[in-house]
Amino acid sequence: MSVVARVIAVALVVGVIWPGTANAVGRVTVSVSTADPDYATPVDLRGTGFQSVPKGHGGIYVLFGWVDSGNWQPSEGGAAGTTYRYVQDSEAKDNNGYQRFVSFPGGDTEASANGGVVTADGTWSTRLVVPGARFKAVDRTGNASEVDCTKVTCGIITIGAHGVVSPTNETFTPVRFAAPAKNTAPAATTSANTAPATTAPGDPPSAVPTGAPIPARAAALTAAASAVAAGGSVSVNGSGFAADEQINVVLHSDPLFLAPAHADAAGAVAYTAKLPADVPAGAHTLEFTGTKSGAVGTVAVTVSPAATPTAAPVAQAVHEESSFPWWIVVVGVVVALALVFVLRKRKKVEA
Repeated sequence: MSVVARVIAVALVVGVIWPGTANAVGRVTVSVSTADPDYATPVDLRGTGFQSVPKGHGGIYVLFGWVDSGNWQPSEGGAAGTTYRYVQDSEAKDNNGYQRFVSFPGGDTEASANGGVVTADGTWSTRLVVPGARFKAVDRTGNASEVDCTKVTCGIITIGAHGVVSPTNETFTPVRFAAPAKNTAPAATTSANTAPATTAPGDPPSAVPTGAPIPARAAALTAAASAVAAGGSVSVNGSGFAADEQINVVLHSDPLFLAPAHADAAGAVAYTAKLPADVPAGAHTLEFTGTKSGAVGTVAVTVSPAATPTAAPVAQAVHEESSFPWWIVVVGVVVALALVFVLRKRKKVEA
């Protein structure tokens, strides 16, 4: 076999073993050019050029966060909390929208997808919630750090899901923050396996923030109950926030973003914290942070295991006849028959 023929044969084998990776270039388009730094912004996303594996396990995680300017990708040895940080959310299908799972079509994990599926042509679309310009993330050792996207470049991250590393599906698309946007031009896209776009002239360097900002003041919070079952709700009331500001709500120990709260015109908040059913049992803290004032308040809550539904007891039918002494009736009938028999005998004798 000639050298050329061997090269062609090897190329064919590679194409069979790794279908869709030779020409696919993952790209993500964002529906907005800027996001609000102080309020949650829903964004519509569309992916093209991604690898689709029919009936394959896993798919794509769609996240919002920060990535290192080097080899941040999991396929290059990157790790969450070190080379990339993102907004944690429950993996439940009905989470708060900060994290989406796009499944491969027909796979064993498709039922848990909350972001659709990757079609055969490598496209997908979903909606993600950007919680604002500041969020807390946790690394593999459990240490939490705050990311300020007004100081570093943040954006949409896609990586392989459910432990499946997929270089083709690793992308980063920057999202800028500004006051409510007037410019509706579509955001730029980036290709897979490339470093994230560099910041524009005058932008701060893309680096990990050295520390969390000092809050302007402390907020006062009280909870209606100090204990709640996983999957349950707890009401929280508080004051000390800025008027009409959005309040980010995070459940610790492992930071988990819940739906944001909003302060009223007096800076007070009335909020119902809905806990995911998969929250570990034990001591936790609900942390409320004002996105404008920086005011922080916390309240402790003890989470017990989710209640296991029990079957309703089967009501036993009560038969009225079961409590009636039927033996009396039987005895009465026997006695009556005996009397009839005796009376007939007497009549015969008298006759």
